[in-house]
Amino acid sequence: MTAERHSETIRHSSSQPDGIDGGSIAHTAGWWDFDVAVIGGGPGGSSTATALARRGHKVLLLERDRFPRFHIGESQLPWSNEVFRVLGVDKAIAEAGFVQKWGASFRAFDGTTEQYADFEAAVETPTPQTIQVPRAKFDEILLRHSARCGVTVLEAHRALEAAFETDGVALRFTGPGGGERTVRVGAVVDASGRAGFLTKTLGRHQVDPLLRNIAVHAQYEGVPCSEGRRAGDIRMFTRPDMGWIWFIPLSESAMSVGAVVPQAVHRLQTKATPEESLESYLAETPAAALLLRRAQRISPARFDADYSYLGTRLAGDRWVAVGDAAAFLDPIFSTGVLLAMQAGLEAAEAIHAGLTADDLSSRRFADYEWLVRRRYHHFRRFAVGFYDPDFRELWFVRSPRLGIYRAILSVLAGNWRPSPPTRLRVELFFGLVALRRLRRLLFRTGRAAAR
Repeated sequence: MTAERHSETIRHSSSQPDGIDGGSIAHTAGWWDFDVAVIGGGPGGSSTATALARRGHKVLLLERDRFPRFHIGESQLPWSNEVFRVLGVDKAIAEAGFVQKWGASFRAFDGTTEQYADFEAAVETPTPQTIQVPRAKFDEILLRHSARCGVTVLEAHRALEAAFETDGVALRFTGPGGGERTVRVGAVVDASGRAGFLTKTLGRHQVDPLLRNIAVHAQYEGVPCSEGRRAGDIRMFTRPDMGWIWFIPLSESAMSVGAVVPQAVHRLQTKATPEESLESYLAETPAAALLLRRAQRISPARFDADYSYLGTRLAGDRWVAVGDAAAFLDPIFSTGVLLAMQAGLEAAEAIHAGLTADDLSSRRFADYEWLVRRRYHHFRRFAVGFYDPDFRELWFVRSPRLGIYRAILSVLAGNWRPSPPTRLRVELFFGLVALRRLRRLLFRTGRAAAR
């Protein structure tokens, strides 16, 4: 892009929505068809598109499916509320009547021991109440909000190729009729999920060696809920193989039920169909089987593998990746949608700054990529910990001492930028886990020497 091609300047009016900063924006009307093209209409893609459109940019969003469509990842975190407000979609989400979630219960294999994560007790959490969502409805709300904000949304359109040039990107795509089109854009956002439209072409998804799990899941009716305030909370049951079972209430009647187990376990126990695998994992987890005694499955079982990965490249000249295209973390603490939408806001900020400065080179996105990686590892530490027996045992020992419990809850509520005191308490917790691990190791060594 060159300065000579700037043909107009768009300035925001005083009615600019709260949460999105205004300012002067230059773009190449007549040269680019759109300032930005977003590939994928999930939470990460729609958030990026909405944030850019609310800043006055001309945005194209290509989504290969027609919404509503099924997607896993129903349980949300309190810190997502802050993102909803910034995007201006908080009212629409509140009016949708989603199930209210105040916390999460983690129960032992037989259901006798419970650790309840009450988000109201979490420090540094502006709004402790969050929601459980059927993703088909939730994602459609976000996508329709993008369109209302001025995004050109094309569903049933699939991106085919992005040709990067010094002054723009030629994006080729196809629509429902099979005909191909090409548009010129200033930058491309890869929000294509696990397909990794750019991240798998210009890099790869590096699978996390410590989080090699699979998930199999379905929806049920007739599952009893908790009572009172906790009726909408997610319930999780641990398994001796370090896997776990989830129960997520989606409505008064429907419940999302799934099993996450290590790939090594699944290879030995896999059944002919996802339905049979799910039934087997639920039946051998006593507390889960008890809840399902009178339940009926109301959807097909679905299977997901290679749950956790991080892209080797998350940005470059004229492109960035958000959401599952960039990374995905094991769902034990329900971070998926928050990570995607928060990255969408930050990607939009970086692209906006690049468009304003007439510089969309990779160096413009270095801080964005660093932040996405840092946040991923911030939550990854807890996800990896949950599959560690010493972490898991200490997690079930609730103690009010030193404020450690409330600090841990803060992170589990989605706090990705804790204050120094909270970070210190989190470090104390992991220090205690390390001491427990060392004590276990010394005990085993002593027993071996005694023999």
